[in-house]
Amino acid sequence: MTKSELEILFKTHYSAMYRLAVSLLYDEDEARDVVSDVFASLLGGMSIRSDNARGFLLTCVRNGCINIIRHKQMRERFVKLYSTNAEPLADGPDDSLMLAELRHYIENNLPPLSRRIFTLRYLQDMTCQQVAEAVGVSRVTVHHHLSQSLERINAYFNNQKQ
Repeated sequence: MTKSELEILFKTHYSAMYRLAVSLLYDEDEARDVVSDVFASLLGGMSIRSDNARGFLLTCVRNGCINIIRHKQMRERFVKLYSTNAEPLADGPDDSLMLAELRHYIENNLPPLSRRIFTLRYLQDMTCQQVAEAVGVSRVTVHHHLSQSLERINAYFNNQKQ
């Protein structure tokens, strides 16, 4: 995709994409981040058909918003579990064992950069842009590390249940 084609897409569809993101996330900064990520993906080589550009772009925004909502839900569960002052998620004797296991897993199994990004994003509640600036990487790199970390944590605990 050429720069001029991207500019045309941006001018034509940005406002609709932004409105959709705000209506789903209720947060203007996060909405701008989602829309920016879609355009960054296009710059990164993702292809798009011109006959269905609007639908494709809105679907990308919707999917990005869904991912953010899922990450927020995961963060809330994680913070409740990780915080020493939090009440247990469920009434059961295994909560403290699960908390200790989660801490151990994060500290010993996540690579240092992923651990730092994960901690800044979910425990210090920084935005992805703030984390990127603090660590000195791009926002796309932050998203990549967060996704990998969450997948690894989920896979680990799902395997523990079996």
